[in-house]
Amino acid sequence: MQNFCEYLNNKYHFSPAVWTKLKFFAKNKKTKLVIDYLKKEKIITETKLLQAMSSYFELELFCNSKIKLAKNNALALKLSQVKKDQILIINQSSKLISFGSIYPPDLFLEEKLKFKFKSRIKFYLMSENEFKEAENFIYSSYFQVNQQELLEDLGDFKKIDSRDIDSLKNIVEDAPVVKLLNKILTEAISLNASDIHLEQKENQFKVRYRIDGILKSYYNLPAEIAAAVISRIKIISAMDITVRHLPQDGKMEFKFQETDYDIRTSVVPTVYGEKAVLRLLLRNEKLLTVKELNFNSCNYERFKKIFSFNSGIILLSGPTGSGKTTTLFSILNQLATESNNIITVENPVEYKLELLNQIEINEAQGLNFPMILRSILRQDPDIIMIGEIRDQETAEIAVRAAVTGHLVLSTIHTIDSISAVSRLIEMGIPSYLISSTLNAVVAQRLLRKLCSECSQKTKLSQQDKKIFHQEKIDYIYQAAGCSNCDDGYKGRTPAAEILLINDQLRKLISQRADYSLLKKEALASGMLTLTNSALQKMKKGITTREEVMRVIEF
Repeated sequence: MQNFCEYLNNKYHFSPAVWTKLKFFAKNKKTKLVIDYLKKEKIITETKLLQAMSSYFELELFCNSKIKLAKNNALALKLSQVKKDQILIINQSSKLISFGSIYPPDLFLEEKLKFKFKSRIKFYLMSENEFKEAENFIYSSYFQVNQQELLEDLGDFKKIDSRDIDSLKNIVEDAPVVKLLNKILTEAISLNASDIHLEQKENQFKVRYRIDGILKSYYNLPAEIAAAVISRIKIISAMDITVRHLPQDGKMEFKFQETDYDIRTSVVPTVYGEKAVLRLLLRNEKLLTVKELNFNSCNYERFKKIFSFNSGIILLSGPTGSGKTTTLFSILNQLATESNNIITVENPVEYKLELLNQIEINEAQGLNFPMILRSILRQDPDIIMIGEIRDQETAEIAVRAAVTGHLVLSTIHTIDSISAVSRLIEMGIPSYLISSTLNAVVAQRLLRKLCSECSQKTKLSQQDKKIFHQEKIDYIYQAAGCSNCDDGYKGRTPAAEILLINDQLRKLISQRADYSLLKKEALASGMLTLTNSALQKMKKGITTREEVMRVIEF
């Protein structure tokens, strides 16, 4: 890539400052990273970059070709690979497969595709807009719910009595209902949604997806469809279709593009009917390493100290959807070795790891947290992970395990790290036991990340300067929105507060010191607050002012 950068410099004559910066960045970097950097820094226009890549890598431009998109053949490439490698099958014959990409292909990818398709291959370079339009054209039928077509398929639902269980049992197996639910699931997966909300209202059946922590409305379907779709979910989730006056939980499996998903389902009664929420979990999802958690440098160094503890309690705190489980399992993944006996008690099991002994709660059969915890202390554990400390009995068993030399990891619902101490005291745990067993509390929130393609730099307003005066911020970045993202954001990043319990904090906890004294000592020992962690990310252009204000309580 350094040779390619020299070619660009000779062709377009960059300024000395730009050329020095580019040379430094491109050293030992992969092609994709360098091309993304050139676009992000606006060193060169996309048109000029495509022309240069075409000439240097000897690849034809898609816009100059006479090739036409062929939808049916294109579906031979899994969507997961399209997203990962940014490639598409744009045409296929018996002797040649044509691929389109915004990047020149590396040799490993070329060989992999030749082996997979047993054919000659040719690559065309595409602009980002061309690639996005081609992807939408090829894969749109997977996702888009055509409401008119749906009504024609389902017929006159008004003739169906939603209270008639037998008629519902028959219709939920019909192709239109199965097809609709599959469409909703595949669309949610393609949008990287974490949850699907199916809500029966007075005059409509609303479908919403939670994407990057934000709920967005996608469809308002006829209200008559609701009972059949939710009944379909209940049947394949092993729920009782005849019970409508009580909440029910279940789970189901779904396969899309050879990728398996575990789906947690919850159905509750509302005034207009039932509401279902589906939580999408990628089976065997790759766990993040400590570095991939993307803590800022201060928090990263403090977080690494957690791995020095051999006993005691480590807590992850924050509301639902703040990334506690992801962080918790990144810790467990690093601790998991053949020499450790790690037992987890979860409700439900979300990540499955080979070196863990994982137990799933089943309240219906009486298998709850306290019952299991009393038993696993006789299983010779080194490390115990408890899904959540939510009551006195669970907290007491966790403390007892920590006192007897075990390392205990768990989550707790508190507003910040210091509040975890108060929460344990409220549960009835003596302060002297908390001070002797608690080692660390990691509080976190998830902020939506700005899209690197379209974020816009802007001056801080006078009003915002008053709010953020201590940070000395002059410029911030705003969300714009482009073909590469939804509304200016893409992915999420954590703001974290890592409380490490030192001797002075132990003394204060045993004396039942109030919140302000504990926080003062924590800050003196180097703790970065959630607010400051979020502001650092805003200052670096990772997120926006609006997102910080939405997520963090100032």
